[in-house]
Amino acid sequence: MAPSSLFIGVVSHEGSRFAVSQGPDGLASQLVAAVAGAAVHVNTVDLLPVDSPLVTPETVQGTLTAELQLDRTWAKFLGRPQGMHWWGVHAARWGRRTWQRLRPPSPSMVRRLLNIELSHLDLMRRGLASGAPWVLILEDDGFTSDIQDLSEGLARLMHLSAPPGFVNLSESFTTRELGIDHLLSPVSGVTWAGDRPRSVLQARKPVTNTVCAILYSTSFLADLVQAMDALPMEPVVPIDWKLNMALMALDEAGRVPPGTCWLVEPAPIRQMSMQPAEILPS
Repeated sequence: MAPSSLFIGVVSHEGSRFAVSQGPDGLASQLVAAVAGAAVHVNTVDLLPVDSPLVTPETVQGTLTAELQLDRTWAKFLGRPQGMHWWGVHAARWGRRTWQRLRPPSPSMVRRLLNIELSHLDLMRRGLASGAPWVLILEDDGFTSDIQDLSEGLARLMHLSAPPGFVNLSESFTTRELGIDHLLSPVSGVTWAGDRPRSVLQARKPVTNTVCAILYSTSFLADLVQAMDALPMEPVVPIDWKLNMALMALDEAGRVPPGTCWLVEPAPIRQMSMQPAEILPS
């Protein structure tokens, strides 16, 4: 059997409020119908052993502290200005962190984070093993209102003579909120092929807009998975931060060539869990 042109992996779980994404009406299945040669795999099973020693109250505290420390590390990596507003928000987060020492979240939070991370990594490896040149990893709350626009735009990106390493396709935060505007510039000679007005941008450093929907070339994904595997499991952090940690390590090692990271603005995929209820699909 010939390898797929695009492997689509969906991160989900049993009981998800976005369970529609697991079936024929989900975004992944719609893309399989619209993109020639695409294949899909949906992860719904928890991959963390029930008796994992990583799920403890101590791990919860380590997670909460690590997220705040990574926020500063990431801002420094981006060269993001840390003015009064940033420090005010960061100080408020540390204040909340102090309260969480007295009223910490349940260890189930750590179990959830680990299962999401393991699901992402499992799908990345499945994508590499599929032989497809491109791998699209979706979280189950990814949604588009125009599947034709998305599929045509993807097809153009995947057939460029000088393709990127990965493309951010979801919008969870604006580029201003992410503090990455100063890193972005248009990709010369590349336009979005769909019927919606969108810009294709490249970033001087590898950046993410959460992990709701990212398209990876398998050549870059192989390096990324290797970098993620080299990171310790503890402290347990959300997969967004784990990916950022791996990207910073690759960049420091000189393994992120110019033009590796692209973004589509406005993004063709919305993260439903980040949207006001009144604009979500019924």
